[in-house]
Amino acid sequence: MKITRDNHDLVGGLLMAAAGLFFALYGQRYDFGTSDRMGPGYFPVVLGWTLAVLGLLVAVPAWWRRGSAITVQWGNLFWCVASLLAFALTLRLLGVVLASFLAALISLVPSSMALRARLTVCAVVTLLTTLIFPIGLQMMLPIWPWSH
Repeated sequence: MKITRDNHDLVGGLLMAAAGLFFALYGQRYDFGTSDRMGPGYFPVVLGWTLAVLGLLVAVPAWWRRGSAITVQWGNLFWCVASLLAFALTLRLLGVVLASFLAALISLVPSSMALRARLTVCAVVTLLTTLIFPIGLQMMLPIWPWSH
């Protein structure tokens, strides 16, 4: 194993900083407001800059710290992307419940969990997704295939 910079924290911190910078700059398109009367751009800008600073606080020390090389688990990455695509492509057709269950099931393909544990995880993910998005946030998403 080759010893190198702490690339895990370096890459992670730089990605956090980049995401924070994006949100901070993009949020400036909206009215900022004041602390008393916050506008729609207040939280994206403040939280974006906060995330950017925290990302730098993670990345900068990692430049001088030693760590192990990054190994990409291509199989896990493939199944994760496949589950996201499955959710996106089946959401309107199958509804939140079935699309969430299918996406969670696909994401667990590389796992060594027992079938019962996989189905339990899928059920919990489906329940939380349904409670949060169409019910809690009242997003206009079909819950079932027949509820268009």
